[in-house]
Amino acid sequence: MKITDFGKIMVIVPHQDDELLLTAGVLYSAAHAGLNPHVVMVTNGDYGCHDHSVGYARLRETLAGVELLGVPGEQVTFLGYADTGMPRAESFLAGLYDETDENKVHPSHCGTETYGLPEKPDFHAQHFGKPAPYTKAGFVQDLKAVLDEIEPDSIITTALCDTHGDHSGLYQFICDELHSRREAGKKVPTLYTGIVHSPAGDENWPLRDGVRPLTCPDGLESASTLRWEDRIVLPVPQEMLNEDLTQNLKHRAISCHKTALKPDAVDFLYSFVKADEVFWKVDL
Repeated sequence: MKITDFGKIMVIVPHQDDELLLTAGVLYSAAHAGLNPHVVMVTNGDYGCHDHSVGYARLRETLAGVELLGVPGEQVTFLGYADTGMPRAESFLAGLYDETDENKVHPSHCGTETYGLPEKPDFHAQHFGKPAPYTKAGFVQDLKAVLDEIEPDSIITTALCDTHGDHSGLYQFICDELHSRREAGKKVPTLYTGIVHSPAGDENWPLRDGVRPLTCPDGLESASTLRWEDRIVLPVPQEMLNEDLTQNLKHRAISCHKTALKPDAVDFLYSFVKADEVFWKVDL
C-alpha cells in the first residue's frame, strides 16, 4: 500500500506523542506527497496537573514535533479534553464513552471544560464561541464537527485492544460516529487502527532492538481480533532509518516531547523508532 492510497489523512489520537509513535513516518510521507495530513489531538495530556501548565507544554511539543515532519500548525487541531489516567476505570475518554448521562460533567485535575493554547484555542471555543464542558454530548458534538470540517478520506487512530483506556475509548467513539455517518448517508472515511500500549506491556513491546521492523506483540491475537498477518506495513522514509539517532528524524521528533520523556518512559517512547509503522484496516 502506498501513502497516496490513503488520500487525505486525519490522524486522531488521545495524547501528545501518540501522533509520532504511531504515524511519524506516515505524516512525513503524506506531507511531502502534498496530501496535507491533519492531526487532531483529543486530550491535553495534563494528567495529575492542577493548572494548565502541563497541557500548554504538551500541546506546544506536539506542534514542534509535527512541524519537523512538514506538518504546519494550521493542520493541527486541539480538542482540549482531559487526561485522567491509564486504566479504563480512571480513563477520561473511556469514562465518557461508558457514561449514561450525556450531560454529566467529568471534571479533571485542573478543570471542567476544554482548553487549548492562548495562541491556538481549542476547537470548540474556535467554532462555537466558548469551550465545551467535559461531557459526552460535548465530545460527540466536537468529533462530528471536526470530521465535517476536515473531510478526511482516511482516519488513523488507536486500537480497541490498546491497554490505555483513552486509546480504546477513542476507538469506540470513532466507530460509533462512522456508523452514524453511514446511516445518515454521509461520506464515511476508511478507518485504520494501530497499537501504542500493547497487551505485551510497555516494558516488553516494542522491542528495544534498534531500527528494525516491528514484531508482533505477545498476546495480541488472544487479546484482540487483530491478526499480525493482516497488518498493513508502511516502511518509514529514509530520514527515519538512520542508526545514528541524533540524525534520525523520528527520534528527533519524539525528542520534542520533553514533558513525556520521563525516566520511566524514555526507553518505551524511543522504541517506536523502527523501520516501519503498522496498521489494520477496520471493517465497519
